[in-house]
Amino acid sequence: MFRRMRQGWELTKKSWGVIREHPKLLRLPLVGGVLALIAVALIAGPGLFLVASDSAETSDDLLVYLGYGLIALGSFVASCIVIYYNVILAAAADQALQGREPDIAAAKAIAGRRRGTIIGWAIVSAIVSLVFSLIRDKGGAVGNILGSIGAAAWGFVTFLVIPVIALEDIGPIDAVKRSGNLVKQRWGQQATGNVVIGGIASIAMFIGIALGVLGGVLIVAGGVAATSGGIGLVVVGIVIAVMAGLAAGATKGVFGVALYHFSAEHRALGPFSETELAHAAG
Repeated sequence: MFRRMRQGWELTKKSWGVIREHPKLLRLPLVGGVLALIAVALIAGPGLFLVASDSAETSDDLLVYLGYGLIALGSFVASCIVIYYNVILAAAADQALQGREPDIAAAKAIAGRRRGTIIGWAIVSAIVSLVFSLIRDKGGAVGNILGSIGAAAWGFVTFLVIPVIALEDIGPIDAVKRSGNLVKQRWGQQATGNVVIGGIASIAMFIGIALGVLGGVLIVAGGVAATSGGIGLVVVGIVIAVMAGLAAGATKGVFGVALYHFSAEHRALGPFSETELAHAAG
């Protein structure tokens, strides 16, 4: 176990090395995240307002239903945006791993040609997530366990869906099948590398949240010095948490493309070697 985690750490460092060499890759999840938040605010925001009116005396059931519809639509649009930029990241990361300077315009063109698949994958992902959520909510303790296991297995099987969408011209269902087949071939790299990347991001986010909470306590405590220091800690905490999320997203994108090529074509690209990728699964 520790050997695999150590190898996963090496894969993570090399994935991050690609990001450091091509920092424009890091901007893609940032732009995608910002645009997704804007979509949520503009579409789901009014929906939340309408749903909140349900508790008012002037509540109108039709408006409440409209509110839920807007919330669902906003969430779906945001999901499509995030997936779209993840596909751009995968296409650009593929260029970087091939030894070329990433051409973001060309990567966007690839994502544009895959827009039907992107929308289809967003629909499939939303339906599956809803099913697992219902199982957890309605199934009691057993349902909670089964739903959590199912969600984890789904995430494992679909780990390579984004690289598959970016690099193969197939539909969303075929992309899920393709990802599942590739992951089964090289499950070790996916597990160790993804766990290490997620673990590092979780630690960084925890530090950011802890600083934010400490800052909030200082602000509540009052006093000029305490308030100023508290605001500073909150800002630093938010920056750390956001940067950790962006770095993890970009690193996973590079790692996923590298794993895709090794699983599909049995070759290692960029800084990765066939030996270390093969040993990571052993």
